[in-house]
Formats: sequence, C-alpha cells, structure tokens
Amino acid sequence: MKNPFSRALSALRRAAFGVSPEEIRFTFEDVRSEIRATKAELKGEIAVLRHEIERLHEGEDRVRGAEIPVAEA
Repeated sequence: MKNPFSRALSALRRAAFGVSPEEIRFTFEDVRSEIRATKAELKGEIAVLRHEIERLHEGEDRVRGAEIPVAEA
C-alpha cells in the first residue's frame, strides 16, 4: 500500500501531465507488444510470398552457373 505522500505525488503528476508514469510505462509495453506481433505477422507473410515466388519460377529455364549478359553473348 502506498503512503499518503506517494499517493499525493501520483495525483499531482496525474493532474500536471494527464497521465501517471505507470500508465506511460504500460502504454509503451502495449506499443512494444503490438510491434512484436506485427513483426511476426510480416515475417509470416514474407515467407508465404517467397514460397509463392519460388513456386512460380520452378518451371522456368534457368541458366546454371554465371550468367552472361546479352550484350556479351
């Protein structure tokens, strides 16, 4: 339990800044977790796109080894 001085200081901070330091910390944690979730989603979507691109290119003729530019061929 907080002592009266801590509660008064918290109330003063809240009145002055509109938000307490604890709320700011939790807000930043929410933002960080949202960024982590978005990053994981994007990694999954990129993996699916890579797989689709590789699948589309499977039937194409590919040159083995170093490619020679058309101008030199």
